Amino acid sequence: MYYLKNAIYGLLIGVANAIPGVSGGTMAVILDIYDDIMFSISRTKIKSHLKFLVPLAVGAVVGIFALSKVIVGAMESHPVILNFCFIGLVIGSMPALYKKTRGDERTAIKPRNWLFFALALGVMIIMCIVNPDAIANKSLEEMGGLDALLMARLFICSGIAMIAMMLPGLSGSLIMLLLGIYGVVMEAVATLNIGVLVPVMLGVAAGGILGVKVIKNMLRFHPQVLYCAILGLMVGSIFVIWPGFASGLEGILAAAGFVAFTAAAYFLSSKK
Repeated sequence: MYYLKNAIYGLLIGVANAIPGVSGGTMAVILDIYDDIMFSISRTKIKSHLKFLVPLAVGAVVGIFALSKVIVGAMESHPVILNFCFIGLVIGSMPALYKKTRGDERTAIKPRNWLFFALALGVMIIMCIVNPDAIANKSLEEMGGLDALLMARLFICSGIAMIAMMLPGLSGSLIMLLLGIYGVVMEAVATLNIGVLVPVMLGVAAGGILGVKVIKNMLRFHPQVLYCAILGLMVGSIFVIWPGFASGLEGILAAAGFVAFTAAAYFLSSKK
């Protein structure tokens, strides 16, 4: 049962990653396993946590590859319903996340830590204001071909995107889009352009190592600062994926999905 539960959690994280603009980190926070994942990923501890990480990873891979087409299809045909379901997940997890931010009932959130909430929320609002469609989404040929400068840019931007993907509320693909490398990376994936993929994968690896180290240190020494920032990112993610309202049956189903997923998230996040 333990393995099945973790595989299902991984599946949900994978599905979240398949939704444009949505972060798998957000789903990990909703499921209350974000801390567990961060502390399990290290050279000294990873072997002792394989029973937790392996089914989680398998579920995530299945979620990304097996269900991505379904999710993307639903995103194209019923975006309002799908996004309202995800907004319900975010809102339903807020009480538990706020409680975790405080630490315990006797601890208040320090006023200065609300600054990190505001900064994180501001980042998400800026992303909402910036129109991704207006950002140059150039191909490799339009960028003038692969050279040392482009390889360095791919490495740095991929690292930033990886760190962003580890933070709840931020989407790695959206960061790539905002940094102007999404088009060339997707083209390289489709054509298996090794010359482009190598600096991208090296950047992802470097970003993952750095991101895990920074986040783990924050969880150990400044947990309230980190969770205030996460709270801001998650609140801000609502603005990024807000689909507007729909009328008729679409609107009714969106409202029903919102209520159902809010209740489900509240139940899941308050159980641990």
